[in-house]
Amino acid sequence: MMSITQTIDINGPLTGNIEVPGDKSITHRAIMLASLATGQTTIYKPLLGEDCKRTMAIFELLGVTITEEEDRIIVDSPGYQNFKTPHQVLYTGNSGTTTRLLAGLLSGVGLESVLSGDVSIGKRPMDRVLKPLLKMNAQISGVDGNYTPLIIKPSNIKGMQYTMEVASAQVKSAILFASIFSQESSSITEIDVSRNHTETMFEHFNIPISVNDKTITTKPLAVQHIQPRDFHVPGDISSAAFFIVAALITPGSDVTIHNVGINPTRSGIIDIVKQMGGHIELSDITEESEPTASIRVRYTPNLKSIQIHGELVPRAIDELPVIALLCTQASGTSVIKDAEELKVKETNRIDTTADMLNQLGFELQPTNDGLIIHPSEFKTSVTVDSQTDHRIGMMLAVASLLSSEPLSIEQFDAVNVSFPGFLPKFKLLENEGK
Repeated sequence: MMSITQTIDINGPLTGNIEVPGDKSITHRAIMLASLATGQTTIYKPLLGEDCKRTMAIFELLGVTITEEEDRIIVDSPGYQNFKTPHQVLYTGNSGTTTRLLAGLLSGVGLESVLSGDVSIGKRPMDRVLKPLLKMNAQISGVDGNYTPLIIKPSNIKGMQYTMEVASAQVKSAILFASIFSQESSSITEIDVSRNHTETMFEHFNIPISVNDKTITTKPLAVQHIQPRDFHVPGDISSAAFFIVAALITPGSDVTIHNVGINPTRSGIIDIVKQMGGHIELSDITEESEPTASIRVRYTPNLKSIQIHGELVPRAIDELPVIALLCTQASGTSVIKDAEELKVKETNRIDTTADMLNQLGFELQPTNDGLIIHPSEFKTSVTVDSQTDHRIGMMLAVASLLSSEPLSIEQFDAVNVSFPGFLPKFKLLENEGK
């Protein structure tokens, strides 16, 4: 695959109405749950980026039939009891969610399998899921006990009482997926609330689970209750974040993004924008298990600086690179801290965000657990690089709005991981604004 350099030449104002692709975290889980259930589930408006396609391809190897149509996929499964042993490596590509969640799910299903991803996945720590899974009697091993490939063998999963060591939805979900196959109940207690899609979606697919404050309890052999149920995927707030920031920083902009998921464990960016005094309004709020809203954002010239820390961080973790860009446009110095988790994403997003934006003339200081961001501006258009990280690529594209010059971004094709068609959407808003 050639690395694609893309020149971004978008000017404001941005106006109009758009939808963003389906939520990546939710699409992965919908495919997994629909595949465990026996029978047919239609998943509407899924995200068919590279990451979710990896999850689909793996379940197809296990014997599930998945048909892609225009804005939906139909999952037809023989049920988890009838999965076939795959006689090849299950390739997870660049997807941390696929790798970590399936480590739990496959440990429970009781198949022999090998999970392996690309170079970037090979560097991401897996001990955070291996340790709890081993406590549950999973037969799973990684290279040096921490890295892919992961080798999984059948075992009888045991229930456990577990307190999370990191606020990570991926670790929590891996444990939950394993625990539903156990003959005992399990309880997991979180330190900080992380996204709860696995819990809301277990309920949707009829898997019994109870949540009390920060403790989640599963029932013995909960997976036996699973039913196929159609599911509508909301738009991904992490993708909407790029347009939210773009509209806030570009004079004359007025953008409405429809059908965006506003699950309270994910909606940190909305709170951050409100604290900064940005013009943001929510309407058409739905009351589903995964609530959605239309989000209207307008240009706001006098944004206030902000301190982002504590429980706000896990609720905005994926959006922090583009939020850091937003903070350069505030009237004082902003600080992001307690965000160590950023170091183990597709890239070390603390360093990559600071490096790339500093090259363009902005002033950001990386710290051990976040960033100090000074009010600063786009000064020089040099060629920057996504470093193969989709969220960095899109954040840099939004940064280009602050320059009258075009901006060239290397390895821009990484955006396809979560947002195929990202640039055409921008172009649409630019043209509406003319």
